Amino acid sequence: MADAARVLVIDDEEAICELIEAVAESAGFSARSASTPADIERAIEGRFDLVVLDLSLGEVDGIEVMSRLGARHRGMPVILVSGADQSLLDTAGRIAEMHKLRVIGTFAKPFSLDVLRTAMLEWSQVSDQAHDPTGPKIMVGPDQLLDPEFLHLVYQPKVSTVSGEVTGVEALVRWRHPAHGDVSPSVFVALIEEAGRTSELLDSVMKMAARDRARYRALKSMPDVSVNISVLDLDDDELPRRAQRMLTEAAPADAWTFEVTETAPFTDAAPALSILTRLRLAGFRLAVDDFGTGTSNYERVLAAPFTELKIDRAMVSRLDIEASEPDPMVKSGVEVGHSLGLHVVAEGVETPDQFRMVRDIGCDAAQGYLISAPVAPVQIDAALDEWRRKFEFLG
Repeated sequence: MADAARVLVIDDEEAICELIEAVAESAGFSARSASTPADIERAIEGRFDLVVLDLSLGEVDGIEVMSRLGARHRGMPVILVSGADQSLLDTAGRIAEMHKLRVIGTFAKPFSLDVLRTAMLEWSQVSDQAHDPTGPKIMVGPDQLLDPEFLHLVYQPKVSTVSGEVTGVEALVRWRHPAHGDVSPSVFVALIEEAGRTSELLDSVMKMAARDRARYRALKSMPDVSVNISVLDLDDDELPRRAQRMLTEAAPADAWTFEVTETAPFTDAAPALSILTRLRLAGFRLAVDDFGTGTSNYERVLAAPFTELKIDRAMVSRLDIEASEPDPMVKSGVEVGHSLGLHVVAEGVETPDQFRMVRDIGCDAAQGYLISAPVAPVQIDAALDEWRRKFEFLG
């Protein structure tokens, strides 16, 4: 079973570990477990494809384990279990998503072993077999990571919650293996960060975005195209000059937005603030990405000259159509943005109810699969036509 998916079970009760290991193995996976603080610490450093995590670990804090998993294995699928009630489990699930983990199930103890086994099998059937979150099964050479033949961009529209009209698109980089297809961005971006080559990736993305904007009519007429920039690149003194040189030939600076993504700790604020201010002085727009996933977001919003604030999908998922009042965390995020004169965008809008709720709570724009999945440049017009048909029925 050399190619079997690997399940890591983290629970402070050895008997429970053995039981879940047996369930995993009966479903065709290989499994190992960790129950003591030292074992858990070592296990997190290892390689695995799926984690079953108990939130109550005795001496160890399950939420802290989540944080460590997210920091080391971004995009890792997890199943959360706990003796706590389901509402607490649901909250823990949202926290896990904020730590960039992928929650595929939450189960309150005692739970049916058949249900757990089914969840594992369903995950196995839909999981991307082209990658392994803790170490790609596809061997990627250092030269391949940024080879133009492997990289391409797709674009996801952002639309006004009031008029439904497109306000811009976000450029999202994809890495496509010739034999295995698209590899998850959470995998190849992590590899590039580990290799210290994020500035090279950003340069490649800017070149591709400028090329696409000059080549495709739908992008030429787009009010704004946004590009993601890692905090790791906010100590690069040459970045503002390179951005002007690469991007402004295709469109004016004020038709481009840099979305600051916090895939790594936001450490030294002074150089970062300097780079962001220089980009803004050059005319580029700046967006805080994934707002609501950490206290440093507030520090960045207050310190830097941002023009847009993007409410994270995990925050949007908190909205409940049955609630008498809007979620206070989401509402406060929108209010913070508007009090600073920022354009507020809700990410991860996937249902008509979510669209109506983010509109009613005051978000200026929305982005997510309800509007459109990320698409190739030639598909943008068709995607927006389909969105306009949906918008007519949203009321």
